[in-house]
Order: sequence, then structure tokens, then C-alpha cells
Amino acid sequence: MASGINPLDTLAIQNTLSRYCEALDTKLFPLLSKVFVPEIVADYPFNSDLRGLDAISNAIQNRLGPIRTHHSLTTQIISFHSANPKAASVVTHFIGAHLGQGPHAGKVLTAYGRYMDELVCLEPEGGDYEGVSGASGVWRIRKRTVVFTGRVGDEKIMSEF
Repeated sequence: MASGINPLDTLAIQNTLSRYCEALDTKLFPLLSKVFVPEIVADYPFNSDLRGLDAISNAIQNRLGPIRTHHSLTTQIISFHSANPKAASVVTHFIGAHLGQGPHAGKVLTAYGRYMDELVCLEPEGGDYEGVSGASGVWRIRKRTVVFTGRVGDEKIMSEF
């Protein structure tokens, strides 16, 4: 283990990334403020130039708000920056199931891909370490790139409900 890296930060990072899936799947979009820094820069396949928490939250809500979803995180690599242990690069593979509604009830569009994230560790507000007592702080995504590696199903369920 590299000097200065707190092993509990791995769990804190995993919790942050899991919270993203929770926000999308429960439609509790205000949770995104516990995933991203306010000045987040993101590149999604459906919008390649998102800047700021409000922009990313609105884009995700407009795209997924009317659709039931189930996101799963799979293979993950977390690399702490040697020069700054309060920064990390993370690649997380995901599967996102989008469940058809209305005329598409019973259909599923499944997206496979990778979240490529740059995270920073921040001081917790009021001592709230978000369930990981002993971590260096709270982790937030400052930059995200999403790449689809495959999509299987009927794309129409994303626009016809």
C-alpha cells in the first residue's frame, strides 16, 4: 500500500458510486449532490458537455425520470494518485436496465458500459462521513466520462412511455 492512502477510502468511494445508482433507480435526484462536486464536468453519450451539478442532474432526470431503471456496478479499479492520496481515478463497469412502460411494458433496454471517474476527497460537513467512519473524508466525482460498450433491446422505450 502506498504511503498516505487510507484503505477506508476505497469503501467510501464505492459508497459514492453506489449512491449514484440509488439516486437514478429511486428517482431521488437530490442524492446526486452526494455524488458529484458542484462544478462537475461530465461527458455522457446522450450529452457530451455537461457542466455543473444542476446541468447533470437535469439531464439525467429528463432522460431517466419517466423510466424505471435498475443499475448494477460490476468490475471496478480504484487508483489513488501517488502525489495526492485525496484524489483517485476509478473505472467502474456497469449494467443499466431500462424497463419499458406504456406501449413497451415488458421490454427492457440494457446498457453495458464504463464510468470513468476522477474523484476528490472533501472535508465532511458536520462530521458526517456518510457511513464510512475513519475515511479521510467524503468522496465526490469531479469529472465523469461514460462509455457504452453495448446496448441490447428496443431504444424506443427511452422516448415512448
